[in-house]
Amino acid sequence: MKARNIQRASIEELVHEYEQAAVAYGQALAAANHRAANRAHDRIASAYRELRRRAAASHLLPLLKNENENVSSCVAAHALEFAPEQGEPVLLDLAARPGPIRTPAEYALKAWREGTLKFP
Repeated sequence: MKARNIQRASIEELVHEYEQAAVAYGQALAAANHRAANRAHDRIASAYRELRRRAAASHLLPLLKNENENVSSCVAAHALEFAPEQGEPVLLDLAARPGPIRTPAEYALKAWREGTLKFP
């Protein structure tokens, strides 16, 4: 979604864009395609920034229960900024699982606890 379209998008469209970008991000990481992963990450960040600008980031919280771990992981990390009591348990659960999602969850928690986690 282009920057101009982001600003005109409804909250529901922004949440959908965020979700689709998080899925694409996970697929790109699994395929070791750093360019596609960077593009997907930029889409996630753009949607999140616009939701936050509109004070609507909480509309992402239902995605914490998304079956795609990449979606729930992205939302949980962002939720640390506005709803840590909901984001932290998801990240703790993901950090306890084997697999590729474990490390990003651990690092997000570590940075958040140290106060160094940066949000887009």
